[in-house]
Amino acid sequence: MDPELSSLVGGWLGAHMDRREMLKRLSALGLSMPLASAVLAACATGTSTSSSTSTTSSKPKLTVSIVQEPTTMDIVADATASIALTLRDNLYEGLVRMDSGGAITPSLAKSWDVSADGRTVTFHLQSGVKWHDGSPFTAADVKWSWDRAGDAATKPANPHKDYWKPVTSVDVVDDHTVKVTLAAYSDNWLFHMTSGSAAIISQKSNATNAANPVGTGPFKFGSWNRGSSLALTRNDGYWGQKAKLKDIEFRFIKDPNSQNSALQAGDIDAIGQVGGPEQLAAFKSNSQFKVLTGEAFGKIMVSLNNGSGPTKDVKIRKAINMAIDKKAWIDGIQAGYAKPIGSHSAPNPGEPYYVDENGVNPYDPAKAKQLVADAGFGSGLTLRLAQISAFPYAVRGTDILVSQLKAIGITVKVEPMEFAIWLKSVFTGGDYDMTIINHIEERDIANYANPKYYWRYSNSQVADWLTKADAEPDKAKRNALYAQVEKQLADDAANAWVMSPNALAVTKANLHEWPIQGISPALFFGNTYFS
Repeated sequence: MDPELSSLVGGWLGAHMDRREMLKRLSALGLSMPLASAVLAACATGTSTSSSTSTTSSKPKLTVSIVQEPTTMDIVADATASIALTLRDNLYEGLVRMDSGGAITPSLAKSWDVSADGRTVTFHLQSGVKWHDGSPFTAADVKWSWDRAGDAATKPANPHKDYWKPVTSVDVVDDHTVKVTLAAYSDNWLFHMTSGSAAIISQKSNATNAANPVGTGPFKFGSWNRGSSLALTRNDGYWGQKAKLKDIEFRFIKDPNSQNSALQAGDIDAIGQVGGPEQLAAFKSNSQFKVLTGEAFGKIMVSLNNGSGPTKDVKIRKAINMAIDKKAWIDGIQAGYAKPIGSHSAPNPGEPYYVDENGVNPYDPAKAKQLVADAGFGSGLTLRLAQISAFPYAVRGTDILVSQLKAIGITVKVEPMEFAIWLKSVFTGGDYDMTIINHIEERDIANYANPKYYWRYSNSQVADWLTKADAEPDKAKRNALYAQVEKQLADDAANAWVMSPNALAVTKANLHEWPIQGISPALFFGNTYFS
């Protein structure tokens, strides 16, 4: 090991330096975030990741409101963020997980080794792990899950089978060791293994996971009352530290006023997805509650169809970008809890290649109106907006967008739809002109290399840059490539990026270890408790 690297790691282990600070210092030596995390995990094998190991919860049940209901209980079957939010790390687990600060930490793998060239990752699995049905967990389950995830013939397809594109083989060394071989160094691969799509699933329960999921996590499936709630119960046979809470109930509440009323009345203990940020001031002034703010998280954007219809024309796409007053969106939707963005990355540690591209297509209604005329629609243009009616930010954003586009001669035909319909007609079918969506998946810029993705964006140069960036071990060179991608996406007005909203939550004052989302895809409640 490099002497300076060895000294840093030794200092972290001996003095318990803050992990995030340690990651920053390792990154400064040229290590990527995944490899830096791997170094710390390998050196700290056997140490506890909990800060409250001896604490018990004074109240056994936690009731949390969220906006979006999962479309299925099968975590590797659908691209619905709420599946990972509720089930990743609570019910299903991966070999690694992401903590709220962005560090890759052990889960089903207690440690892992990375070869010098970054092409081989050997995972050492936890001992004594059992599935919720009592079956033993082994390395064979990892191989089956990850081979299946990367197989294009899998039905239903893994929503992110592209995450396994760098993988050439997943090999079982023994029951507690798995070796993954990559075609080339991949900066994103280990990071993506913290996602819901990379959860390990049981071959035995695979066919029934959609309605009766079986995992290895600290909580087991209780019940799913569609349209109302999802209940999890503690797994008392958990291989690791037993959860402090006995039960978790996620309630699906779309209306912000109903969320707030439920919390104030004591019907729920926390708002996990804040629908009305403008109402947070009332909770801030009330000592019975805590308002928690995390990193700018996700990308709220007006996604545009680059493959068909009027939005295929870059002039129209630029006009839409320049018609959008981002401050009006940030104030009107997020009450100021957001940062403007001009390309496809968020200003948080999960996307270290962030570049501010807000100046490429600045707010300029007069120029936007001229671009519409230049595209041949001087007498007017009508565009269809596929609106996900269950998402408060999408509904609020629709009102603002309709007004701002009207000012440049574009009429918006709003087509409200449930999320399941959106997945079929927009995400899969590409049948839309515009849609408002928050892309909360970190480091998902590689989707612009896929012309079949719902944006239908096709640029061979961008695809080449993205491939080279992921395979580049040198941080400076890698980020330079990503900067080229971000600039090109902004120049092409591939989408109309608006803002990166802060992760927000409101909880009762006596609720502790709340996993405020800043980077992690999950609301992990393994350490949460009431005092």
